[in-house]
Amino acid sequence: MSLPYVYSLIFFIAFAIYFMMGIYTISLNAKRMLNRLYFVACIALAVWAFCFSIANSAQDAEIALFWRRLASIGWGTVYSILLNFYLIVTERKALLKKKWLYVLLYLPALVNVLAFGLSDAAKGQYTLVQTPVGWVNVSANSWGDWYFNLYYVLYTTVGLLLLWNWGKRTTDRVKKKQAYLFMSSYIIAMILGTMTDMIVNTYTSYTIPQLAPVIVLLPTTAIFYAIQRYGLMGQEKSDRVEPGKILSEVNMNRFIKIMSFVCILGGMLNFASQYFFNQKLPHLNTILLFSCFLFAVGAVLILIKSLPIHEGIKEYSFVLIMLMSILLISVNFIETASITVWAAPFIVIMLSVLFNKRLMIFWIGISILVMQVYIWVRIPKSLVQVDGSDYLTRIGILCITLWLAYFVNRVYIKRLEENEEQIRFQKMVSRFSGNFVKVTESDLDEKIDDLLELSGKYFHVDRTYFIHLSEGQKIHEWCSEGIESTADRIPELRGESFPWWMNEMLKTNVVNVTNGDMLPSEACAEKEMFHAHHLKSLVSITVTNKGKILGMLFFASVKEAKIWGRTHQELLRILSNILSDALVKVEAEKEISHMAYYDALTGFPNHTLFKKQLEQTLQHANETGKRVGVLFIDLDSFKTVNDTIGHLGGDEMLKQVTHRLSGCLRPQDMVSRFGGDEFLIQLAERERVEDILAITDTIMKTISQPVIVKDQEFFITASAGIALYPTDGESTEELIRNADLAMYASKERGKNQFTLCSSAMKEEVLQKTQLTNSLYRALDRNEFVLYYQPQVNVQTQEIVGLEALVRWNNPELGLISPATFIPLAEKTGLIIPIGQWVLETACRQNKLWQEMGLPPVRMAVNLSMVQFQDRNLYRIVNRTLRETGLESKYLELEVTESTAADGEDAIIQVLHRLKELGVTLSIDDFGSGYSSLSRLKTLPVDRIKIDMQFVRGILQGNEDEAIAKTIIQLAKNLKLSVIAEGVESKSQFDFFNQYDCDEIQGYYFFKPMPTAEIEAILVSRSQ
Repeated sequence: MSLPYVYSLIFFIAFAIYFMMGIYTISLNAKRMLNRLYFVACIALAVWAFCFSIANSAQDAEIALFWRRLASIGWGTVYSILLNFYLIVTERKALLKKKWLYVLLYLPALVNVLAFGLSDAAKGQYTLVQTPVGWVNVSANSWGDWYFNLYYVLYTTVGLLLLWNWGKRTTDRVKKKQAYLFMSSYIIAMILGTMTDMIVNTYTSYTIPQLAPVIVLLPTTAIFYAIQRYGLMGQEKSDRVEPGKILSEVNMNRFIKIMSFVCILGGMLNFASQYFFNQKLPHLNTILLFSCFLFAVGAVLILIKSLPIHEGIKEYSFVLIMLMSILLISVNFIETASITVWAAPFIVIMLSVLFNKRLMIFWIGISILVMQVYIWVRIPKSLVQVDGSDYLTRIGILCITLWLAYFVNRVYIKRLEENEEQIRFQKMVSRFSGNFVKVTESDLDEKIDDLLELSGKYFHVDRTYFIHLSEGQKIHEWCSEGIESTADRIPELRGESFPWWMNEMLKTNVVNVTNGDMLPSEACAEKEMFHAHHLKSLVSITVTNKGKILGMLFFASVKEAKIWGRTHQELLRILSNILSDALVKVEAEKEISHMAYYDALTGFPNHTLFKKQLEQTLQHANETGKRVGVLFIDLDSFKTVNDTIGHLGGDEMLKQVTHRLSGCLRPQDMVSRFGGDEFLIQLAERERVEDILAITDTIMKTISQPVIVKDQEFFITASAGIALYPTDGESTEELIRNADLAMYASKERGKNQFTLCSSAMKEEVLQKTQLTNSLYRALDRNEFVLYYQPQVNVQTQEIVGLEALVRWNNPELGLISPATFIPLAEKTGLIIPIGQWVLETACRQNKLWQEMGLPPVRMAVNLSMVQFQDRNLYRIVNRTLRETGLESKYLELEVTESTAADGEDAIIQVLHRLKELGVTLSIDDFGSGYSSLSRLKTLPVDRIKIDMQFVRGILQGNEDEAIAKTIIQLAKNLKLSVIAEGVESKSQFDFFNQYDCDEIQGYYFFKPMPTAEIEAILVSRSQ
């Protein structure tokens, strides 16, 4: 094969691809404009490619010019069509409504066709040169060339801009992918096409065929890929086969479409084999004529597929056309004894297998045999030379046969599957029974819909309904393909609305209407309903339980009047019983579920349902990237309400508060009573943190509105904490825990406010948890040590006392300050054993120093409020003194001002009992709390310690000096000793010396020291 024919074959292959893609796309949906435009574009490209195929290998310049001019119908219009296509794809609806747009789109295309194809002056636009690769047009840079180049560049650029803008503004990922796919393929095609068709032949010394019709395969194939991959222009419909048939209506149409493709491919195969491989002159007109005949057969088959005729007539017409075509093909090649195409009749024989009509197979067989006998008689002998065209035809026939074999195989396999499905369908009742045994509230609707669909298809009805009457009127509907849904038009079923139908239902439980037009005269309302819903026939049954009507089941026919036999009615009764049992079971489960998931007092979700719903919300938020807020709300001082109006009144208030909270929320949010006077709120899928804070503020204001219970008006407040997903946790438990943590922060800050959880809060809780865990084992591990800070007489500057200060030497965290772990110890109750250890250790150490011959000093030990609440405090102190042998006068117990002044009377009694032991008592941090002078005069204390915050302000020109003077004077008047705590400078010491303070304690003399260091000091001072 020469090089011109090779290029012509390439153009022809491009033509075949364009043509098949266009036919396939229009067959998907011929009514859609997008499909039509793509089809027209493919046909234009096919014309362009085919004409170039003939022109490139033409025998002379005149023939080449004719086909070149004819090609202008394709290349002159395709860019306008593609631009129109892209305008629709990119959703430029407003622009597409402008009539002037179509003039702008297609007027230049019309000029192209006239100027380069149809007009007499068109010859002057071409300069054809015969080259080793075929006839090539060399541009002369005439006005026509400049006009087309401008048209081509402008329309292509506009198309690219449309695609780029579409891809940029759309948020649909699929559309974005399509936009960039079309744009990239279009750009590549534009660059390559410009190189081959404009630049090379015009501005270089090289001459190559214009390959644009081949290159444009890139964008058109990209569009075709989008059809297959993304369903750009719709997909084929599917259908179930009717009983007694091998091919369903849809499969029959699909089969005819495939055979039309086969005929078109046959025409292409004939042309390719005869023109490119046979190459015997003259042959072009004959080849084109026979190929056009095959194309016409394909077109007639597509027409038959589209005509609204009876399926039987369609089948016979299809087989007859195919048989006549095969016979004519055999006659066409009779001169060569049909040496190659003799096998073509097997295609029709294979087709006849798909039709369940034996007579059709008989006549097809007779016709084919007669034709073969005729060829035998006409050409008893023939010596034929087989060439490339024959081999190509054989390969084509073999491929078509294999293709049909594959299709027939698929049809039979599908038919077998449908037969098996029908057998399985006979077990439908058993299947439904099994399904509804496990039915739950969550899947009841799904299983009812499944029942309606399967039973509707089984009986070949058009509509099935189930109307559930337990809660209002809930309608389930299934419609067969092509039947309009009427669920929204079904009226409320009441006896007074349809008296005849209700009367019949009460009599027999089943109402069977074979023909709606035959309803009795008293059934006027029923007739109107039949006409409104276009019903021909209807059968219905009530679904009851213990005399109560739960719902109604309907089977309806729309297309034709249908006779409902005993099988239908029997199955209806079975389905009714299945539905009745399922509805009763679900109703019972709903009651149990309500008890399990809803708060008995308020009727709102409880914490179990809240956690379950929150988990689903978090999963959805993880997909959408939105925030979720969890609010933990606690009513402030709610115990006072219960004490005032009783628990029943408190319950009524909780109900009102719950309804108020619910009124502030959206449907996707949720409020739950967590327990007591605590509530949890879920704020689902909020865009910003500010939105969550705003709704929380609204909730707090709503709670603060007065509540009227038992004709009394109450004003309540609440403290709330907020945790955010995913910032404050990714699990339900973590979010609720952190919201609770933030709520307690609101309580600590004064109540009646909300607090957003922070990383500092969580870190503090984590540290407290770790410290608390370690604190439980600290005593057993001997991690506590005592430091001692001397108390010095101001006048003599002698050490007269020591304050025992506990320190925690944690092996991991080091030395931990009492300010950190003492509050934790008080909260956990560990302060009791820790305090006892401090008391015993301090007393034992003091006694040991006395036994060493050191001057006796007073040992001060701090007691917390928690220790005073321990009933064994007196016995612990008494036993400690007894066991250590320390005289009580050398033990001083320090209590905080708040404990002494604000404590209960029982604490005062304990202080008096301790005083009776002979120990001294002092008030620590005096002046830092809310001092009660009336309480102070009744306390059996010996000494008060001025809080260090007043000591620090000495000589700084503020009120601290006045307060310190007042405290000293007060103590003197009450005959109490005074000790100043936290003295760190000489000026402070001089101040307290000047105003007759008895003792000082602070870094000016000594810092807190371990046992060994303080012992050395005591020893040195005693010498």
